[in-house]
Formats: sequence, C-alpha cells, structure tokens
Amino acid sequence: MNTPIYSKLLKLKNEKRIPFHMPGHKRRGSGVFKEIEKMDITEITDYDNLHHPEGIIRESMDHLREIYGTRESWYLVNGSTVGILAAISACCDVGDGILLSRNCHKSVYNAVRLLHLHAYYFYPEISDEYDVIEGIEENQTEEIRAILNAHREIKAVILPSPTYEGVVMDIEKLRKAIEPYQVFFIVDEAHGAHFPFHEYFPKSATECGADLVIQSTHKTLPAMTQTALLHLCSDRISPEIISNMLSVYESSSPSYILMASAEYSVAYMKENVDAVQQYVDNLQNFRKKCAQLRRIHVIDREDLRCRDCDRSKLVFSVKNTGWNGITLFERLLRDYHIELEMSDSSNCIAMTSVCDSEEMYDALFDALKELDEEIDIQMTESRRPEWENNVQSYISCGKKMHEKVLESWQCERKEKEKVILDEAEGRISGDYVMLYPPGIPLLVPGEKILKETVENLRYYIYNGYNVLGLSGDHMIVLR
Repeated sequence: MNTPIYSKLLKLKNEKRIPFHMPGHKRRGSGVFKEIEKMDITEITDYDNLHHPEGIIRESMDHLREIYGTRESWYLVNGSTVGILAAISACCDVGDGILLSRNCHKSVYNAVRLLHLHAYYFYPEISDEYDVIEGIEENQTEEIRAILNAHREIKAVILPSPTYEGVVMDIEKLRKAIEPYQVFFIVDEAHGAHFPFHEYFPKSATECGADLVIQSTHKTLPAMTQTALLHLCSDRISPEIISNMLSVYESSSPSYILMASAEYSVAYMKENVDAVQQYVDNLQNFRKKCAQLRRIHVIDREDLRCRDCDRSKLVFSVKNTGWNGITLFERLLRDYHIELEMSDSSNCIAMTSVCDSEEMYDALFDALKELDEEIDIQMTESRRPEWENNVQSYISCGKKMHEKVLESWQCERKEKEKVILDEAEGRISGDYVMLYPPGIPLLVPGEKILKETVENLRYYIYNGYNVLGLSGDHMIVLR
C-alpha cells in the first residue's frame, strides 16, 4: 500500500539510533505499549514535520489529495474538532457573522466563542414519524438566503452532512443558493470519510461545491481515535492560511502513530476493493433480513425527505412500539453483549465499518429478532408505558425554542450561579447543555430557558442520558 509515514515507522523499529530526544519512553517501553512505543517518535531527522511537511508527510498528503480529489488535504491528530476550529478561523475574522445549522457539533459553537462571532441559525426539518433530522427543503433554502441578505457580516455557512443518523444534505443545491453572497461553505462531514470508496455510499461534499470539508477517519474508517482529515476543495482560500490555523489549534507534537493510522486507513479503503465490497454486501444483506422485523424498523432513504442517506449507519426506530431507544440499547448490551453507538427517545444508532464481520451482523440481527418478537407480544397485549411520546427527541429540543438574549461569548465573564431546574425557567443559560453523544447543544449560553426545556432535561436525567452541562438536577444561569 502507498503509506510513506507508516512504512517509514516500520523501518524505525530496526534502526540502531540511540534516542537522546523525546518522548521519554525512548522506544524502550514494556507491557501492552511496547510495540507501539517502538514507532512513537517526535520530529526527528528524516521523519518530516506535520506543521511544515516536506518529506514523507508531504508525500502522504499528496496521495491523500489524489484519493479525495481535493486541492489540498491535511492529517489531523486532534479529531475533526481541530479541523472545524481551523476552518472557521480561516474563513472568519473576530466579530464576523456565521450562519450555522442548529444541529452543528459543539466544536462549531466553541469557534463562535473563541472568535466572538455573531451566530445565526437555520433549522433543518424533523421527521415527525421517526424523530430524525431530514434534509433542507426549498422553504428553508429561502430562509437561508433571507438571513444572508439581512446580515451581510456573515462570512461563512456551516452544517453537518451526514448527520449523526446518516442523513445527507443537498450540498450542491445549498452551494448554488449561497453563491451570490460570496460566503465560505464549510461542511462537517465527520461521519462520511468512507463515502468515496464505494458507489453504495453517498457522494462526498468534496465533490459537491463545499470550500472546506472535515472528516473523521476514526469514525468510519479503520483508524485510531482522534484521527481526522481536513480538505480544501476550492481556490477561494489559501492553503497557507489553513496550515497557519492548524498550527494554532493542533498539538505542536503531533503523534506519528495517529498520522500513520489515518494514512493506513485511507490506503486500506482505496486498495482493498474486495474488503470494501464485502462490507457493502454485509450491509445490504443485513438490511434485507431486517425487513422481516415487525416492530423494529431500520430507517432508510425512502423514509425521509432528504438528498441521500448513508446506509452504513443503522438507525433502529422503535417509536410508537411501547419501547424507547434507551430500552433497546440497554437490552442489547445487557442480554446480548452488543453495544451500539447511542440511543434517544425513539431510536438507536449502530455504527458500522469495513472491520465488521459477517458474524457480527448475524449476532446483531439475531438479537434484534428476539427483541422484536418481545415487543410484538407486548404491543398485542397493549402494554404501553406512560412516558411514550411525552418528550421531544434530542434533535428537536433546540428547534426555534430559545430566544438568544446574548451571544455565547458575551456570557464568559458574566456572574453566574447554579440553580435547580425548577428555578431555571425564564433565566438565561450560563453554560452549554447537551446530550453526549452526539454533542449537539440543547442550550447555548445566552439563551432564555423555557418550560419545555426544563421538562425535557428532567426526562433526560430520569432516563439516564449523559447530559453535559448539568450537575445533578442543577444548571448554571446568569445572575
């Protein structure tokens, strides 16, 4: 495989260099890390520098650029988060405006804070049937144009595509809609690094008119956690600006292990055509078998109003069955030792990759089939819990609910206090509140807290969601 970084690190294991340099383990570690540490180095002679690539890293980046068809591509060792921070910083000056989809990842909101940006939101439609974000309809495109027309300080538009549930936005249509306003178009494609490697997957935003695209190799490729990619897809931004911003936000001692892992994962997908085809075959067979389930439904493109849907993302809907996604998640883990990615009030999400075996899919289906039969019996006997349909899904909690009183960064040095949820209604949020995963803010600092928000948060706490920004049943508000 074409892996300059990985191949060079393998050779290092056989070199006789005496390392009077960092890191402190001196490639003489023991235990579980012994073999990894033999290849764990800093910017030593002949091993290039991620922040000034001229040798093996430059060669690898050129190959990466060819695979994804971009103007320039960078390896990231601080996750997609650092790519998003660098991309927004390259497009916006301090005090500019930015238009973002409300379901953006928390790293986008952190960029707003750091750059003191004025945030404007648009809201994708939500499927009433499945509680999943859908595509952007024509009326929303007009809304986006209206916001851009009214706020000329906006310098960039950013949205996630695909979403956590695999919904792909019509990037080409959005590009045409915003083109007259000369704004930069950033796509958080963290869940789509696998798109270019088979026609079964949707078209990548790198091919659809985005200026900058960020992808997490660790999410859907066989790569280690924290690895990601940043792609420059147009000539509207200087590569030097992107590199400078990455040097600000990314570690000055980037891990060669992580770089090699990202490089290897891309090369593997490119060169192991048979393995990728087997992956697609497994997905197709699994979805076909799931069609026989009576109560658990695997969401597909035909169920949603959207440009496309990533079929590698398995979203199991149990809405209106008497179960919720949390129950399904917990039963799969407790009874079958199968751990999914996340769950909410209506759905569970299973992440897949080329590394999943046919036996893993069989085990998942067998478990779902048994649980589906259990749900069917309960529904036949009309045993339905009281909580059903009494709460909004995490994705709808922020939908045009909250009045923005202050920008998030204006709250940084305001006096704050901690209050119980019952006393929070009508107050101004002093911190981000979000479910993690996926890391989409339910509340942003500076927003007015509504009664519905308090009710939803109580539901999340009671049902065991991982709610960041709360301390028990207390939350931070402005004094």
